Amino acid sequence: MNLLLLILAFLCVAVAGAGVYLYLLLRRKEADLQTALDERALPAENMPLASPEMTAIDQYLYDRCCRYMTEHKPFLVDSFTLQDLANAVYTNKAYLSRTINRYSGRNFRQYVNYYRVMYAMELFRDNMSLKVTQLALLSGFHSSTSFFQSFSRVMGEPPSHWCARLRKKYTDTPVKH
Repeated sequence: MNLLLLILAFLCVAVAGAGVYLYLLLRRKEADLQTALDERALPAENMPLASPEMTAIDQYLYDRCCRYMTEHKPFLVDSFTLQDLANAVYTNKAYLSRTINRYSGRNFRQYVNYYRVMYAMELFRDNMSLKVTQLALLSGFHSSTSFFQSFSRVMGEPPSHWCARLRKKYTDTPVKH
């Protein structure tokens, strides 16, 4: 009897959850349709904002992505894809891509490369004898060229300059006895 009640309660929760999801999905479709209609009539700066419900859901998804990237470091695998991240955070590629674009201002590849650059900087701080090519490979980049371009885009200077500046900072600092 208790097992039957437990199963029934679980089913009720599952049905309610599915109902909320479908409701939010329908609201999103309506908002997308309204946005498409508004785009024809309004300049971009007057576009209506997303509904508060969707904004909260989008923010939650983006936060999950950032947490997953930080905790699991999937970007270290050079073949890491949008589909891999979508599977990890239980969503689809299109929705995830749109959310990443909206919240980070980057496309997926730039988003992943940002985490790779941050990781490379962390590696270098821990071991300043590493060379730029080693940093590139250890942080998941396919090539030194893509590392150089991504690093320069994120940090505003080439990785060799950043590394040299950091080395100089720590070698010129007098040691206190």
